[in-house]
Amino acid sequence: MNIAKYAVTRPVAVTMQIAALVLLGVICFMRLPVDLLPKVSLPTVNVSTNWPNVAPEEIEAQLTRPIEQAMSSVPNLYQVTSTTSNGSSSVRVQFNWGTDIGQASIDVMQRVERAKRGFPSDPTLQNPTVSKFDPNQTPILTYGVSGEDDPVKMRTLLDNQVAPMVESADGVASATVSGGETRDILVNVDPVRLRAHHLALADVMRRLIQENINYPAGIAKQGETEYTIRSLGWFTSPAELRTVPLAAPNGQIVTLGDVADVRDSHQESRSFTRLNGQPAAGITITKQSDANTITTAKAVQERIDRVQQLYPNLKFSLAYDQSKYIQNSVDDVKLNALIGGALAILILLFFLRNIRSTLVVALSIPISIIATFALLYLCGYTLNTMSLSGLALATGLIVDDAVVVLENIFRHIERDKQTAHNAAISGTNEIMSAVIASTWTVMVVFLPLMLIKGQSGQMFTQFAMVVIFSLAVSLLVASTVVPMLAARFISGEAHMEALESGHDHPSLLMRAFARAGQWFNALDDSYRNGLRWALQHRWLTIGGAFGITALTLLLIPQLGTEMMPQTDSGDFSVSIKLPPGTALDKTDSVMKQVEAILLDNKNVETAFATTGSNRVGSSSFVSYTGSITVRLKENRKQATKDVMADLRKQCSTLPGVRPNIQSRDIVSTLMSGGNASVEVDIFGNDLS
Repeated sequence: MNIAKYAVTRPVAVTMQIAALVLLGVICFMRLPVDLLPKVSLPTVNVSTNWPNVAPEEIEAQLTRPIEQAMSSVPNLYQVTSTTSNGSSSVRVQFNWGTDIGQASIDVMQRVERAKRGFPSDPTLQNPTVSKFDPNQTPILTYGVSGEDDPVKMRTLLDNQVAPMVESADGVASATVSGGETRDILVNVDPVRLRAHHLALADVMRRLIQENINYPAGIAKQGETEYTIRSLGWFTSPAELRTVPLAAPNGQIVTLGDVADVRDSHQESRSFTRLNGQPAAGITITKQSDANTITTAKAVQERIDRVQQLYPNLKFSLAYDQSKYIQNSVDDVKLNALIGGALAILILLFFLRNIRSTLVVALSIPISIIATFALLYLCGYTLNTMSLSGLALATGLIVDDAVVVLENIFRHIERDKQTAHNAAISGTNEIMSAVIASTWTVMVVFLPLMLIKGQSGQMFTQFAMVVIFSLAVSLLVASTVVPMLAARFISGEAHMEALESGHDHPSLLMRAFARAGQWFNALDDSYRNGLRWALQHRWLTIGGAFGITALTLLLIPQLGTEMMPQTDSGDFSVSIKLPPGTALDKTDSVMKQVEAILLDNKNVETAFATTGSNRVGSSSFVSYTGSITVRLKENRKQATKDVMADLRKQCSTLPGVRPNIQSRDIVSTLMSGGNASVEVDIFGNDLS
């Protein structure tokens, strides 16, 4: 079928088809989720086991090694690594790329169940937890909470009221509370009084277990109504605990209050949390695996606003926000793409020197871009920096087909004196094979990107698909919309290629067109002279080209290699590690010195510190470690790496302190799960 004749003779049909494509793209654009990068799936499963207060050597021998041996028979296994520390074991199972991570998790779980048969029978030993490793489940928000002086009330309020409200927000997987003090009823038994009444500590524990219970008591009937009867025996106050009878020697009842001191208090403090040097608690939010970061962050902020209305005494300070960096990054790419498109249209305007011609060609940009949003939505992609970069790149390639077709139509109008209707058909048909060939040549260049395996393949697939689809739409526009509009809005007289009389035209635009015409004519003359010289000195031209190419090859060793460039998010963490065995109070005093150094820096906005843990929000506590999440001011003049370098020098002056200051690079976290750039593994059986 003659597609150009169809487009020219059936303008309504072509208009409706393109309008339907654009409408679909607009609807899909409104539903597209926004994220920083395409979703990256790492084929890794983690097996975590906790055994409190047990040495690493025992855990390695009785837990880690049996799990590692069980994993050796898992299909598609690539590598097994493990980390054993005081009270915990972590086994990381990596699979080959392309492995179904869901099936791999089931295989790992089955082998862990077999390995459990050889585990020691200790009631404190917890069941192993098998989880798929998902870098998208890193915390997206961290709030520091203050305003309540009583740490027990603060922790109780966050656990029972605030955290459930936040977890009810769309997209939230969990809201983890840290800091504060967990309420406990402490029973401090006096051993002297216990022996005086001929009792043992086991007797006290047994009686507390026997008394603190709720029992079902059957069903009672009254007429046509049935009642479920329960015996409520849970303790409701410390006073009830004091009256619990333990024994009755010589007929005299001995109560718990006779041998112990019962207090409503809290657990022993194994960590301290501060926000900008003041005592505070924290709440860390993790999104669901398939949830959108920006949408989830907005939903969480709405819940936080509701919490502040219900509890006006609480103050929430944002210590870490992943969504803001993502939103800013995506907005920057959008802005650059719009600027690129505007510049492309401006260049076309001064090249064609005709407003109608420019509009005909420029229409291909929004049509192709908007239609591509439908591809992103239907393929389950997101609006991220990679897909937007593909659109930005395609913006400059989209207009090529339309320009070639339009110029050939003008050539038929001016040279052959054809009507615009006939020139649109003949000019499009004449050049269509060349346009298709050139477009396919560009599209084929991006096809190999879809064949890359691993993380790079997951990253660049969307990039390649966006460019290929947008070029395909631009080819459709060049073969249908351009000839249809050219037949109705363009005439040979309106082209004004030379605009010789434009110098004296009263319109500023026409005078600018005339000046641009002079520049393009001068450029044509220069190119013609250069081409004539190159044809007369062929061997010199070829030799010069090869020489320049060879010289550029010498620069390759000077180039670095990275999967993704480092980012400046304005967030970093400071980890402190003192000699093993350092008391928690000593670690806390050192942490206060580090916090003072951070808060004295004019670029620091918030510093959220945790003493007794190597990561804010972590549930594992080590007395000689501490961590600080630092958020810099947006209007700072220094880059994040420069601020980190200054703070690293200042913290290194503290005696006995080993500061580890690392940027919270979101891109590397999503790509590699936050692994260090360089790791040194030391192998050997002799640990010392």
